[in-house]
Amino acid sequence: MKIAKSIKKLITKEKTFADHWFETDERFRFALLASLNMGLRYVIFVLLSLILSTLHYQLTLLLMWLISSFIAFYSYKKLVFATEGNHLQEYLKSISIWILSYFINAGVLVLLVEKLDWNLYLAQAVAIGFLLVTNYLLFKHFAFRKPSPLRRWEKLLSMFDIIKKKTLP
Repeated sequence: MKIAKSIKKLITKEKTFADHWFETDERFRFALLASLNMGLRYVIFVLLSLILSTLHYQLTLLLMWLISSFIAFYSYKKLVFATEGNHLQEYLKSISIWILSYFINAGVLVLLVEKLDWNLYLAQAVAIGFLLVTNYLLFKHFAFRKPSPLRRWEKLLSMFDIIKKKTLP
């Protein structure tokens, strides 16, 4: 009995943290990593604000986005959406999402800080929360979109090379 358990233990692979991580819902993984990334962005924003002064908060915002983009890209690519290859294409799409996010973030700050006279740090925290949801949808359906599987009729036609385009000589 003891030998059988030992053999079973050798054959059966213990689940690693990575196994458990990828079994969790993608939205949870994104929310967790985005929260960590956004927390990192917030810390970078505060530190740069202290260095550059809060009068230059738009420059601080731009620098924050530039610094944090590399960490965020790889964490989303590898740990959330688990895509392989297409690094440049996905990174360029990610940059386009971040550019859009930057302008949304900048607009929210202008509205909250300059128009509604909110505290800069509170306004940035609100902007980050709004961008969490927006960015998930953009990353999932644009930057890291996986190709859709072929429909049955497309599989059937592809067997006969009917849907392949012929190239000119």
